[in-house]
Amino acid sequence: MSPTSHHDILERLHALDRALADHGKWMAQLNRQLICGGPPASADVAEDAHVRCAFGAWFAGAGRALLGQEADYPAIESLHRSMHDTARQLLLRHLEARTIEPADYDAFMAIAARFRQMLRTLEQTLMERMGAVDRLTGVWNRQAVHVRLTEEAERVQRTRQPCALCYLDLDRFAAINEAHGQRAGDAVLQGVAAFLAGRLRAYDSVFRIGGEEFLLCLPNTDLDQASSLIQRLRQDLAATPFAAAEQEVRVTASCGVVALDPVFFIEELLEQAERAQLIARREGGDSVCVWRDGLEPASHP
Repeated sequence: MSPTSHHDILERLHALDRALADHGKWMAQLNRQLICGGPPASADVAEDAHVRCAFGAWFAGAGRALLGQEADYPAIESLHRSMHDTARQLLLRHLEARTIEPADYDAFMAIAARFRQMLRTLEQTLMERMGAVDRLTGVWNRQAVHVRLTEEAERVQRTRQPCALCYLDLDRFAAINEAHGQRAGDAVLQGVAAFLAGRLRAYDSVFRIGGEEFLLCLPNTDLDQASSLIQRLRQDLAATPFAAAEQEVRVTASCGVVALDPVFFIEELLEQAERAQLIARREGGDSVCVWRDGLEPASHP
């Protein structure tokens, strides 16, 4: 692939990620509105609400120039409009103090889930063209780490908003391959990657950087928030069964958490995260270690 096409795909991916973050904020605001009450934003109850939200304005304008040639663009555009039409009906019912039926809300959430999935599929298509996707698990690969983290470091420096990284290594994973075979181990890796992607926010990133090693990038998250989030993630992972050779196996992880500080080079940040992970591993695994100015002891379940 030529440098020019590589650059073009990166531009599309970065723009799509920002648009996904805007969509996530809109979803959060909508749910807050439905739960907490108060008058809805006029843009959300307008007939053309689908082009008034931040995502819709971008998708119909700059997004069309970047992605309009993609086969899924018309379907995404139609689904986005349908999602806003359904949201408008929910908001009008709420505004008129009428009961929102669970079936109506479930229908909206189904459309929203399908919409997000189509965007993620489009993102993966673009990643595959760039060669930045891990073929086994479908998440970003190590080739994408420097590009993505460099962009995030620039954002941290520009906005002064925090970002955290988590180096996650599956404990005693070799034993799964030995007991059940490599195909079973691959199936577990696919399941873990899907688990991580499903538990994180739309604007978080998951990378597979080694055999059973993953890196998580968590924008707008400080170390305390990241520590709590990764602790919950670790606990949920340990409680989740994964299919392996027609059996169910459980896996645990050792996790190292660091702040993405633009002062450091990307390789230095990755080394810090890996060191914290190794301390968690030496403490027995299935734990989280946070790297601050110094090191905190690994915390256990």
